[in-house]
Amino acid sequence: MNFKNTLAFALIVALLEFNTLCVFSLERNKMTREQVCKDNFETLFKSQWNPNVGNDPEMMSILQKYIFGEVFTIGELDNKTREMLTVTTLVVQQTMPQLKAHINALLNTGATPNEVREVIYQCAPFIGFPKTLNAIEVMNEVFAQRNIQLPLKNSAVTNEKNRYEKGLEIQKPLYGDEIKDSLMGLPDNVGDRVARLLSEVCFGDFYTREGLDLKTRELLVLAILITDGTENTLKSHIKGNLKAGNTKEDIVSAIIQCMPYVGFSKTFKALYVFKDVVGEPNMQQPFSQGEINPYGKYFTGTTHLNMLVQRDDMWNSSIGNVTFEKGARTNWHKHSGGQILLVTAGEGRYQEKGKEIQILKAGDVVKIPKDVIHWHGAAPYSQFAHISIETNIPDNNTTWLEPVSDVEYK
Repeated sequence: MNFKNTLAFALIVALLEFNTLCVFSLERNKMTREQVCKDNFETLFKSQWNPNVGNDPEMMSILQKYIFGEVFTIGELDNKTREMLTVTTLVVQQTMPQLKAHINALLNTGATPNEVREVIYQCAPFIGFPKTLNAIEVMNEVFAQRNIQLPLKNSAVTNEKNRYEKGLEIQKPLYGDEIKDSLMGLPDNVGDRVARLLSEVCFGDFYTREGLDLKTRELLVLAILITDGTENTLKSHIKGNLKAGNTKEDIVSAIIQCMPYVGFSKTFKALYVFKDVVGEPNMQQPFSQGEINPYGKYFTGTTHLNMLVQRDDMWNSSIGNVTFEKGARTNWHKHSGGQILLVTAGEGRYQEKGKEIQILKAGDVVKIPKDVIHWHGAAPYSQFAHISIETNIPDNNTTWLEPVSDVEYK
């Protein structure tokens, strides 16, 4: 066979192989919902799929085709991760019969007993120890039935001396001091102690354990919070997931994986929170947000104030870091000595009386002349932070006026 014939033959073989691959791909895409369900069900549970058994075959048919024939096809999560998420939401709900079945399914995906244990252990800081112990009992029953020797190998990597520091090493890059800052002002500085307990227990005792990587742990925490419907903490952990390296697509897939177990309402709520988070400008500001603003009566919405330089005779200056939650803003007001704003994070708004609203973003500087009536605050969909500098002290006094109406704000 000459070169031309050899080349032609090779091209024909390649085309035939490519055509076979395309046909196979098309056949997979043409699979019915029932066929996809059957494949996934039998892979996970190692038994033949038959929706027409039991006392309520109609319900079983609906839920199984919905979960294994549809939800399992959304996103790129592998079956092991999907079953980890499922086990997590079942632990939170304490649905023990279903939990037992899905612990078996998780093991059937190739998860090790230690990985299964870590999935359940990870729930403890968020749902409490009694519920977690209930789930551990079910898990150990499954292990015993599968001849898995107990107790499993110890997976702790911290000790009494380093658990706080090791916890902070994980917590700080993901969440900074947001818990510590939010608990400021509690009696006897108990907020600091509670914040330390969070670092020691949640992050030091649990997040550091061997068996699951940080990305997986954060994804499982999403399942806990979605199931609980804890919106504020969910928002924080969506940000944490992104910092831990999970993609937006994986986060959305994880939310949808929980849908059959928590219902559409909680799923939609979680998706709305996700949309809010990914649409927000960066809120990593250089200074802590401080305490709830003591001048809150002159503001609409929630704001925080951290005085960086107090007004005194030595420095002849007053500098504060002000953080606004979404939609929060000052009243109309004016300064007899003027004011300078240095925008550090988020997206905000500034308006002088009779003029158009200006959009503010990190890096902007606003110089406000003496006695000019104005207001400033966050965008409707974003937090906002700026440094406020009072100028021409001591001859600078603030005159507070009426609130900015919703019509004026919008």
